[in-house]
Parts: sequence; structure tokens; C-alpha cells
Amino acid sequence: MKAILQKVPVTSDTSFAVQEFRSPYFSLPWHFHPECELVLITQGTGKRFVGDHIACFEPGDLVLLGPNLPHWYRSDAAYYEDNPELRAASLVIQFPPDFAGGSFLELPEAEDIGELLKKAVLGVEILGKTRRSVISMMQTLCNLKGMDRLLCLLAILNTVSASDEIRALSSPGVTGVQLKDSIRVNRIYEYVMSHYTKPIRLQEVAAVVNMSPSAFCRYFKTRTRKNFILFLNEIRIGHACKLLIEGDYSITEICYMSGYNNVAFFNRQFKALKGKTPKEFRREYLGRFIAG
Repeated sequence: MKAILQKVPVTSDTSFAVQEFRSPYFSLPWHFHPECELVLITQGTGKRFVGDHIACFEPGDLVLLGPNLPHWYRSDAAYYEDNPELRAASLVIQFPPDFAGGSFLELPEAEDIGELLKKAVLGVEILGKTRRSVISMMQTLCNLKGMDRLLCLLAILNTVSASDEIRALSSPGVTGVQLKDSIRVNRIYEYVMSHYTKPIRLQEVAAVVNMSPSAFCRYFKTRTRKNFILFLNEIRIGHACKLLIEGDYSITEICYMSGYNNVAFFNRQFKALKGKTPKEFRREYLGRFIAG
């Protein structure tokens, strides 16, 4: 099991790293690093974990992550089945908060960028026209060198800092943990992601980390700031949303495909997390799709 602390490679002739990742699936576990990170998904679908926030990702997903904020991009199950037509890819810019110099963010002109990096400690999702603009600039940056490269990164951060098309993701206070905890959390997450479409008993997942159910519940909430049952429901309801959008399955079929064995309970959990029933969610999505 890899350590939770990731070392970001930066060459001697640059102040920040730009990397393009391509693989059958995203393989990094739950991890963090002292650098800020701008992540653009260019291929693949799955679940995005940022601190205590969980959401689905797809191509075009764009997030700014602050220093020491734990995160994990977990590809959908189909990507682990050796299907040559499915690939995962991302464009990532990683930079230390003081990449432009220790006093840069103290300049009046850089005040908005400084405020943006403070917001990024929770993770920031970038949306709308701002997302399209930033994606274009990120693609341009890949072909630049020297000062032009640095100025392009500053332009990206300036664009995001001036936008109201952003939203915070995690709750305050979720930061990287020690190696022993990272191994346990990774085992829990991997088990849940491999089994959430089937019934999961608390005793089973607790056994993965050699704990009693009561000790596991206390441990999980302390480390993730989230009740395990809520975490499991968020994973399952997120999967249900994907099925509602992408497939022609009935609500009953989606209930069982998402790990529930009671349709009424599934409907209640869905409404509790999404504020609407599965049927309303699908109707609203289709209405936006047709209108667009």
C-alpha cells in the first residue's frame, strides 16, 4: 500500500509541475501533498473524493485542490476489466502556494489570488464559462515555456479568483493523516467501492481493518468527519444518479443495482440526499437536456 503523502516532481528549471496522466484507470489511492493542484479530467468516469465530499466525475470535471487536502479519483468498475476502449486521463498542474515567491500573495494586485488559494483548502469546483476558459488556458500552458508558462498559470488563477462560478467541496478541517491511518482508510474505501452494489454488513467492513463494529464506527467518523452509513449511502445514491441519467432502467432496477433491497427505503434515502425523488431527479435532468 502506497503512503498517503505524494511527492510532486518539479524540475530545476520550473517552479511548478504540469503532467498528463493516461492509463486504463486512475490508480493513485487516497492521498495528499503540500502543493496546490488543478485537476482536469479529460477521459474517464468515476467517483471524486475531496476531503469529506463525494461526487461523480466525467470528462471536463475541473477542481482546484489546496495544500494537504486528501483526495482520490476512483474510476468506475468497468475500467478495471481490461477493456481497451476505456481509458482514464487527466491534465494536472501542481504548484506550491508560494510558487511565485514568498511575498507575491502579499501584493495588492495578488489579493484575489491569495483569497482563492485560501478557499482551495476545501477544494473548489470550477463551473460554467469559467471552466471552459480555464480548460483552454490549461491546454495552451502545456505548450509554453519560461516566463510565458508562469504568466499563463497566473492568468488561470486570476480568472478563477474573479469568478462566481465556483463552489467549495469539503468541510473545514479535513487534512492529510499519518501513514498508518492512510493504509486503513484506503482499505475501507477500496472495500466499499468494490462492494457497494451489494449488501454490506458493518461487521464485514470493520473486519477489513481488524476492528469491532463499534470501534470502526468511532474510527471512521473521527478520520473522515462522516458517519459510515451516510458515506455508504452517498456512494450508492451517486451511482443511482448516474444510472438515472445514462440508462433506461426502471426505478426498481436502479434500486437493486445500487445496493438497496427495498424500493421505499431507496426512495427515502435518495430524497434525503438529493432533495427530490429518483423519478423527479430523472424528469428534471431530462427537462434540462431537452431544453438545452
